[in-house]
Amino acid sequence: MKIRSCFAFFLLALALVSCSPKEYQKKSSFASRDNTKMTIVGNTVSSKALEKVITDFRKLYPNCDIEYEYLQNYSKNLAKRLENNETIDLFLTNNIQGDSPSLPYALDLKTAGKAVDLSYTYDGLIKNFTYQDHLYAIPMGAEIRGLFVNKTLLASLSLKTPTNYQELLHCCEVLKAAGYVPLQGNPNSFGQKLMYPYVCDLIGNSKSYADVYASVNRADVGVSELFRNPVSRLYELVEKGYYDYKYVETNNGKFLTGSQDGVCLGFLGIVIGKNQEGRQVHDKTDVAFIAEPMSLKTSLDKYKEDFHSDVEYEFILAPVGDEGGFAYMSPSEGIAVNKNGQNVDWALEFLNFLFSRQENSVYAKENSIIPNTKDAETYINKTFNMKGTRVTQLGQVSFDYVFYNVINKTLVDVSKANAPKYMRQDGTMYPLSHYMEGLESGFEKQRKKE
Repeated sequence: MKIRSCFAFFLLALALVSCSPKEYQKKSSFASRDNTKMTIVGNTVSSKALEKVITDFRKLYPNCDIEYEYLQNYSKNLAKRLENNETIDLFLTNNIQGDSPSLPYALDLKTAGKAVDLSYTYDGLIKNFTYQDHLYAIPMGAEIRGLFVNKTLLASLSLKTPTNYQELLHCCEVLKAAGYVPLQGNPNSFGQKLMYPYVCDLIGNSKSYADVYASVNRADVGVSELFRNPVSRLYELVEKGYYDYKYVETNNGKFLTGSQDGVCLGFLGIVIGKNQEGRQVHDKTDVAFIAEPMSLKTSLDKYKEDFHSDVEYEFILAPVGDEGGFAYMSPSEGIAVNKNGQNVDWALEFLNFLFSRQENSVYAKENSIIPNTKDAETYINKTFNMKGTRVTQLGQVSFDYVFYNVINKTLVDVSKANAPKYMRQDGTMYPLSHYMEGLESGFEKQRKKE
């Protein structure tokens, strides 16, 4: 028995070692070169996540000094800098396609051959950034939408973080009875952030995926019924006053700014005075849940630290399903190589380092996104303790943008349904059927365009 136990323990230890990220192996051809300087430009004042990777790269290659540079008015100044052939080796970017100003200057990474190693990356993210069989940038991870939960506020009412829709309703009912409006956020994005992962799951994980995918793309008659559940649950949250557009508009305007700063200030209850000394934090906040992407955590953490906030919070997948939440992966910001740069080979080596499993995990954790690694879906399931298949990604639900506009309009309309100016003349909400008919009408207009 002892021998078997020891052998079993050995196998477990071996499995754990084999699953852990391996350190990147430096190449002697680069290690023996003369000192080199490279520049990476981005649109944020600083990038703590990228700086961590840069620091690790410098340890591996002391002969390569990389600097991160912030460019104001990024889209305009980046194109100008690239056009003038100024010193830029790598640059941060969204997906580069036919109308991208930086397209003429970005290296097609597919033509770089073996110099680029994407063997550890997630195929769905790479395919989404592929344009007409060209790859001009690599997404550094994936965004997922969900809920930020004010654990401090919930605990004050003896509530726990909800794990499914019924528990979410219970939390909202207790919060409302205590005088709170549980769910808050910008009505122009609230419904989409809360329910779009559910919408995507109904397609991407359907039993007849190919048929459902084709039916939605054709905007078949009656296809709106597929989305009744997420639309009706959003309607229920609004009808019961758990989300109140008028309240948000009147009492928490910070959510209407459309900025990350406004969302962070509103969620944490931070008030900024006219001068530095006038800053203060409320003793308690009145916001229990906000629907936002996970990457907001980086900004929330900074505000919490800077303003010494006592609010404890966590990010969860919005528990709008009977068994919990749904994860929908969309590409985060990417990185590209300036094909006219002086250090293209060094830039490609940095990309290989950045997209090694270990370093990409470092970057993703610091930026609060999902790593661009082969095991991205497994990572999500483990992180959020998900059972079953409730993860989809952009490659599975890559519809014409018109589909998004149709479903998003309905989600926005429902989010505003209890605001007086969007209600019926008698002061009551339009019924759910009104919004379902609007969704079907949107698909019908799309059919007529085809």
